[in-house]
Amino acid sequence: MHTFLRTIKSHWWYLSFIVLIAGSVAWCTYIQSIPTFPDPDSFYHIEMSRLIPEQGVIKTFPWLQFSVLKDSYTNQHFLYHLFLIPFTHLMNPVQGAKLAQVILNTAFIILFYGMLRRLRVPGAFWFAILLLVTTPFMFRLNLIKAPVVSLLFLFFGLYCLFRYKYVALFFTAATYVWAYGGFILLAVFAGAYALISVLMDWFRRGNTQPFSVVARNSKELRMFFVTAGGTLAGVLINPQFPQNILFYWRQLVAIGIVNYQDIISVGGEWYPYNPVNLGSDALLVTMLIVIALTVMIVYWKRPSRRQLLATFIFVFFLAFTLKSRRYVEYYVPAAVLWIALTLQHYAGSFSRDRLWRWFQTAARQYKAAVLIMSAYLLIMLPMVIAKDTKKLSTDYHNGISVTRFAGAGAWLAQHVQPGEIVFHSSWDEFPILFYRSPQAYYISGLDPTFSYEYDPVIWDTIVNITTGQQREGVSESIRDTFHARYVFVEANHTAMNRVVERDGGFYRVYEDDEATIYGVKPADI
Repeated sequence: MHTFLRTIKSHWWYLSFIVLIAGSVAWCTYIQSIPTFPDPDSFYHIEMSRLIPEQGVIKTFPWLQFSVLKDSYTNQHFLYHLFLIPFTHLMNPVQGAKLAQVILNTAFIILFYGMLRRLRVPGAFWFAILLLVTTPFMFRLNLIKAPVVSLLFLFFGLYCLFRYKYVALFFTAATYVWAYGGFILLAVFAGAYALISVLMDWFRRGNTQPFSVVARNSKELRMFFVTAGGTLAGVLINPQFPQNILFYWRQLVAIGIVNYQDIISVGGEWYPYNPVNLGSDALLVTMLIVIALTVMIVYWKRPSRRQLLATFIFVFFLAFTLKSRRYVEYYVPAAVLWIALTLQHYAGSFSRDRLWRWFQTAARQYKAAVLIMSAYLLIMLPMVIAKDTKKLSTDYHNGISVTRFAGAGAWLAQHVQPGEIVFHSSWDEFPILFYRSPQAYYISGLDPTFSYEYDPVIWDTIVNITTGQQREGVSESIRDTFHARYVFVEANHTAMNRVVERDGGFYRVYEDDEATIYGVKPADI
């Protein structure tokens, strides 16, 4: 037995990677085997990967006729769509996209683990496992969407930052621009790291040298300029330049930061995450945060540069997650990174030998408390993980069926001419309709902000029609303002269905349990 354990220990570097790869692939494959998409945008990403080989770089998006994207489109997920192409072309598109997501998810888990190993963080394996058992993170990670690509670039960029890999950091920052609209994050964190380092050096020298002299000698400041240069290169050397600049402003500022959630109804992911729910949903992470904070208070000593940057990133994503729940995909790994680097920083203060000596000499009541708490954790941890696993499975089973609108979409694909506009009952139906019938054009989609910025008056008209608030002249508005010959109404949009049924300007052409399609009568009938 002793020999076996010694063999395991000597080969742990390789075995740990094998275990993590197997565990991540198995867990993500199970999630992806559920025949749903919790987010309709998944259909959009699949369809884009099918269009790019046919049309190349897409710079306009006529599929959204009443959106600013119509005449000026930037594919902020370009590299993600390129990655999906072989999977969606060589096999069933839905199954291919799910397989691709399993590969990307596993790659991030391994990257995170490898990063902690290279930074010599004790318990790196268990921190990687923690990501796999944190429900809100795994929910977001397994969506057929591009955030996992962003995480890969961001955390590899942070690793390059910590290890002073100038060339790799430059190309990571440049390529990040082509992969995800949130590319600016890496430059922001590189800037924060530079500022932290310069200030630490300045104060450590007792302010005896001018601040500018200290800054000029800072490796971290040079790393920031490398990151900023790579980011700028990615923006300028871009097949979608110069229209990508305006798009990034809309995506990063208008949608990502400002957000119009108080003016228009945006996607659920953009609304705040209740702090209590966040703490309970990521319970294991929250418990470790409390432990790390306690260790900091009890064993306080001057923090390291890495620890301060990790603290900044952790607080940054915590604030953004409390503002918009979709940022939880960044918050969880940022929190785990902060926990790992904080405990590493204080590892010498509570080594196993030191803790054991304390336990041997501690009073009886303290020993009892430690034993009771340890027993409690051993019992509770499996229960928490089981509960979270069940919740994740339930959330995915309650998602959108991969066959959603298959019947209505097939009818549209057969009867709607290329470039003909279809009016539809909600902006979030667009990705599915786009996938089912890409030859048709639609009203709005991807994010209502794009339609609101196109024309607030037209957007109000869309809202009034789709919510049933406009009761007169609906067929005239759809025919004359939106130039649509067909109207798609999802079954749960009962108010719009009632208005359309009462209006004499429509006739029913298709109906099933999911949707009804109406034709719009010409003006002279």
